[in-house]
Amino acid sequence: MITANHIKAILEGFAVGDAMGMSTEFMTRTQIAKTLGEVTTLVDSHLSANHSDLAKGTVTDDTEQTLYLLNRYLKQGVTIDSTVDGLLAWIDESDAIAKRYIGPSSLKALKAIKEGVDPRDAGKHGTTCGGLMRTLAPTLYALAKNLDRRQMLEMVVTCLTPTHYTSQALEAACAYACAVAEAVQGGSVAEIIEAAYEGGRYGLSQAPYQACAASSLGRLTFLVEYLKGEHSEDELLDFLYSVLGTGLESADVFSSVFALFLYDPGQTFRSICLATRVGGDTDTIAALVGALNRSYTLDSPIPASVLDTVYRVNNLNLVELSEALKG
Repeated sequence: MITANHIKAILEGFAVGDAMGMSTEFMTRTQIAKTLGEVTTLVDSHLSANHSDLAKGTVTDDTEQTLYLLNRYLKQGVTIDSTVDGLLAWIDESDAIAKRYIGPSSLKALKAIKEGVDPRDAGKHGTTCGGLMRTLAPTLYALAKNLDRRQMLEMVVTCLTPTHYTSQALEAACAYACAVAEAVQGGSVAEIIEAAYEGGRYGLSQAPYQACAASSLGRLTFLVEYLKGEHSEDELLDFLYSVLGTGLESADVFSSVFALFLYDPGQTFRSICLATRVGGDTDTIAALVGALNRSYTLDSPIPASVLDTVYRVNNLNLVELSEALKG
């Protein structure tokens, strides 16, 4: 059974990862190496290629959407309508389009919904990681309410339907949700990986059709074997960036999240720092691996100076939200 303190810890891992990765989002590995070198703390925003206008420690759409949805789910439950309401409120209140960090699938689908398209049809072309990115909201809601694994997965599918109702997105999101659930429940690394396979297969079974695309589960199988060998940090990051890719596709982000988790399970801040250096969609990768590691190891430390800055800059109240979820 998940506690309010564990929910808070997971959300902290997610928010810190988002804030750390924000500064290097869609910079190349070469740009990051030349500009920053090693990453051991929050990066000054003026060094960011894409978000120099944001204050150091600012979270992006990853955390904002997650918190909007959790607050909406507390009031209305997890439904397609409550998901749409939460996302549309987020767009209107956060100035997301002007900040240039809303993903292409979400932007297209939500625009279509505003123009009258049925939310059950709007997401049938959303393949990018926006669905995986917001998986934590229905997952934590289900865990807080002590729902079973199947009920949790149904909520994940519901959450993705308006914007990311595709096999690529559902496979990755349901796999990640089950991995988090298994980690929270004390599962071993092997059990977490097996849970991810279970979730991914369910996600594929719920998709309107299975597309010809890279498989998140196929990549997970490869990474489990690949990481049995010895690899330096830079070798791993170069491989993820140059070979598997760290772009917007669901399988790309999923691969990096699980590779960094498996590289040193439970080491939340190390995984976040590595994700910040990997290039590509660094904020989403760092947020998701931060949450997964905090799911696995509740008390995995994050430097107090970093955590305090993220709380202060974003005016976060994760204690109240976490307690409300368990209320």
